[in-house]
Amino acid sequence: SGSYVFILGLLKITYHVREFAEENERKLDWIQSQCNNTVRSKLSEILEMFYFPKSLLGWCPVYKAASSNVFAHFCSDYFDNEICQNKDVKTKNFEGGFRDLEDFKETDPPPKDEKRFLVVRDPFRRILSLYRNKVELLSSPIYKETYLSFMMHYRPIKWITKFDKRTAAYMAINYAASMTEGKNQRKPDEDNPYLYPPYPTFKEIVDATIAGWKNNHVIPASQRCGPCGSTPYDFLLKVETFDCDLKNMFNLTGNLRLLTNSERWMTNQTPALNMTMFYSYYSTLSTEQLDGLLYFYQDDCLLFQYPCAEHVENIKQ
Repeated sequence: SGSYVFILGLLKITYHVREFAEENERKLDWIQSQCNNTVRSKLSEILEMFYFPKSLLGWCPVYKAASSNVFAHFCSDYFDNEICQNKDVKTKNFEGGFRDLEDFKETDPPPKDEKRFLVVRDPFRRILSLYRNKVELLSSPIYKETYLSFMMHYRPIKWITKFDKRTAAYMAINYAASMTEGKNQRKPDEDNPYLYPPYPTFKEIVDATIAGWKNNHVIPASQRCGPCGSTPYDFLLKVETFDCDLKNMFNLTGNLRLLTNSERWMTNQTPALNMTMFYSYYSTLSTEQLDGLLYFYQDDCLLFQYPCAEHVENIKQ
């Protein structure tokens, strides 16, 4: 009976892999059929591509679309366990990390046997993930100056005599950072107009994004990774089905070892998002902001088949 169960398990795996392969082909064909209908993506080429030679896989990272966990799966093919436990191994300033090694930069022309993959995410959930992780948690100190500028530019503060806007905003955001880090810092005076909240609001981040904020965490995947460009992809994975998609892709490319050779990285322990929370953030936006966000991400919504227009209609109701 043990052999029978084993065979059934193999058949089930084979069925799921075949089903994934067929669906993957449909998704890639859809992209190519819709490229001429895009607004900004039809001429976009790949801005950044990693190549992992031991697995013959190339990947264009879309940040806030499972990028940390993609790095984690490949890590121990090239680094020891101690290094792989450090999430910063993927950042530019990590000595000898992914971004510093020439081996991980795709050559031109690409290796003949390379298979390219792309991981995408519903853009309305992606920008909200950026906000909850990078803004509310202030998990990236490098953005502090940027956030100061947003607060000063987008927050409707009346002019006050002898009032230094930058100093007041700086005091507020430093106070927010100290709370996040568990430190005790004196709370700014209650009349500080940047104190509530002491970091950019979701409305302010959306305004900055629509106005052209050049940040890798908000730029549309269709512009950053050029799925309509001159070099096609072999696999399209989605964050919403990430674990299954990744396993099936590794199965098809002979890389199943990558599923178990590295722990998944924790991503700053942002609480899980449910639909009530989703609507609570988006209900703060104006009709003009919702329409602007829909226009900004329309190519991603079209190419990757996400219900963005439905999101907007539901939020407006």
